[in-house]
Amino acid sequence: MVLAPHADDETLGCAGVIQKYIRHGSPVRIVIASFTLSDSKRYRKEQSGYGTYSGKKRISELKEAMRLLGVTDYHILYPDQTGKQLYDSRLDRIPRVELVAKIERHIEEFRPTVLYIPSITKHQDHEALHQAAMAAARPYFWSGTVLVYETDGELMFQPNLYVPLTEEAMNLKMKTLEAYQTQIGSLRHPVHPDSLLHKAKFRGNQIFEEFAEAFQIIRLHG
Repeated sequence: MVLAPHADDETLGCAGVIQKYIRHGSPVRIVIASFTLSDSKRYRKEQSGYGTYSGKKRISELKEAMRLLGVTDYHILYPDQTGKQLYDSRLDRIPRVELVAKIERHIEEFRPTVLYIPSITKHQDHEALHQAAMAAARPYFWSGTVLVYETDGELMFQPNLYVPLTEEAMNLKMKTLEAYQTQIGSLRHPVHPDSLLHKAKFRGNQIFEEFAEAFQIIRLHG
């Protein structure tokens, strides 16, 4: 089960391993924390201001990304149709106990063996979901494997698990990210297929492979 603060984080950090699970017939559930279904804003450095994109466009991007990866089981914790962006970039304002309870319900229902959680980055939503996931994954409640994946803007990330990717898997990962057109930035932006490629090559170099995804083990349940 993959917990993602926003739709695209699962692709940035886990699209390679998701493909491996799917290919081997393992069930995969992706749980996205917040999703604005009405119009929302995104800062564009190239335009020196905020641009607006449609929630309908965003949901079509998510469906296409999931189709490319072969994932049919995906959920949104906080879908928002108010037009006020109540949850996107505001997960830190939701009571932690409420966010933990929502994650717990998915753990109880899906019963994963491995839980992938986002790293702590400069974005408050990533930190809020990371901390809530750590609470939900306490051994007394659920004792499976917990792995942290990287997205962008990490404040602290020390990988100790690397998963090599084939060129085919890497190409599909980049194609999946391209489905999220409203989220892709400029060539140097971390949410860009070229940036994804450079990071995968860097992680691959660390284990003498062409491409790889990197994770931090919180708990390994053999």
